[in-house]
Amino acid sequence: MIPLPFVTKALMYLLALGLALSLLIAGIRAARTLRQRRRRRIAAPVRAALLELLCAPEEEQSELLDRVTSVGRQTWKALEPTVAAMLGKVSGQARATLILLYERRGSPADAVARLGSRSAARRGRAAQVLGRLRHRPAALSLCRLLDDRDREVRHAAARALGHVGDPVAVPYLLASLHGPRTVPPALVTAALTALGSDAGPRVAAGLGDPAPLVRAVTVEVLGVTGAITRTPDIVRALREDPCTEVRIRAARALGRLGMPDGLEPLLAAVRPGRPAALRAVAAGALGSLGAVTATGLLREVLADADPHLAGTGARALLRLGPAGEAALREAAGARRDTRAAAQARAALAEAAVGGVRHDVPVEVGL
Repeated sequence: MIPLPFVTKALMYLLALGLALSLLIAGIRAARTLRQRRRRRIAAPVRAALLELLCAPEEEQSELLDRVTSVGRQTWKALEPTVAAMLGKVSGQARATLILLYERRGSPADAVARLGSRSAARRGRAAQVLGRLRHRPAALSLCRLLDDRDREVRHAAARALGHVGDPVAVPYLLASLHGPRTVPPALVTAALTALGSDAGPRVAAGLGDPAPLVRAVTVEVLGVTGAITRTPDIVRALREDPCTEVRIRAARALGRLGMPDGLEPLLAAVRPGRPAALRAVAAGALGSLGAVTATGLLREVLADADPHLAGTGARALLRLGPAGEAALREAAGARRDTRAAAQARAALAEAAVGGVRHDVPVEVGL
């Protein structure tokens, strides 16, 4: 049994430690608050001039720009967070003015230098600034941060590369999907998508990557960015890729691209024997294509035991226009206790209240 005096002392030590931690946290918060107040006080006289600069006609900006540019280093340090926040909110001439202000202050070069800071917070903030400035010369420096030891810095670098818009970042972004230090697929997909069609050839190279996740993200991006010239590659991925997730994303991409070449592989993907998730996505893609020739196959899907697949097939039929709706009404009028009849009635009811859009089928030899 532990002696009572020992227990008492241990409790006293724990209480003292808790009190010390509470005081430390309170001190840190107070210091942060004082620092923020001090920055606001220093920046206040210039903030009004900054707002006036953004609202002034172009021919009247020169003097105001000189005034804001000439502020001391301490004042600029206090003002810069406000300028950085504004960069993400304005466009057009106001944005161009803020970028010019940054360039006159030499901030892009300073931000590039801070990418090598020992402080993760400074590296992350520098990446954000360069992204907001869309500073292309910083692209390779930002690419190196995709392997940063700090997770938040890696995330900030990926977002910044999407804003910078240099296709040179594509292989680095794809490589960041695997390894000891990774970037989430959603961030990589968003960054690659933001690079636009100019990055298409480099993105397509990811279709041959040995990592399934890289191939999956590549197919997704090609579909979202409308890379119709890559339709044969996406068809090949749907037919041949050993990874189900890649094939699912390929089916979705073909639905988005809307090319006739996607019809036959999508029909094959819907047929029994394929994974249910793949069949469901392929059924939805056939609806997006407006492929009237898929009506019979989608009608069979209504009776599938998987409710998600059957429901997707019903909604796809609605998107085929009159032919699909006729197939649904026929199924709904059959035996009322069947799965197909239930799915058909549900889809028709949803359409009646405007829940599903009736697309006019696009006849392109489908």
